[in-house]
Amino acid sequence: MGTVIARVAALRFFFVRTLKRHEFRQDLPYPKKQRRLPTVLSLEEVARLIDAAGNLLQHTLLMILYGTGMRRAEVSRLKVSHIDSQRMILRVERGKGGHDRDLPLSPALLETLREYWRWKKPTTYLFPSSDGHRGKNQPMSDKAVWYVCHDAHSTRALRSA
Repeated sequence: MGTVIARVAALRFFFVRTLKRHEFRQDLPYPKKQRRLPTVLSLEEVARLIDAAGNLLQHTLLMILYGTGMRRAEVSRLKVSHIDSQRMILRVERGKGGHDRDLPLSPALLETLREYWRWKKPTTYLFPSSDGHRGKNQPMSDKAVWYVCHDAHSTRALRSA
């Protein structure tokens, strides 16, 4: 599909920009993308995925992702000060589109967050970077969150096979 789109773009550029033949824009449409529905996991599969976490940090990350629906970049930038245990709210700052929002916090997730905090004792970012290249007191990368999900999925797939 990507090759077809690139070739259509090249042809459109050639006819419209180079030859100044604007009528060819309608004659060279881009192919329609097929939309696929996402795979929805059952509650049992979600539980196995979260249980496949290798340590408490990974377990907490997966719980936050599942329990709140946050995006991986939002989770990586999550600060300790964003957790309001009194109101059971998790604050997301600069989410998609640069918007802030509040998300409900379940009692199970709050207990997991407390257990993680007692273990790791983060100060600013809930998940600080352990990479020396990112600098002190920086959040972990969103790619690190992706790796946690990928590793848990691989572990879960191996267990169910």
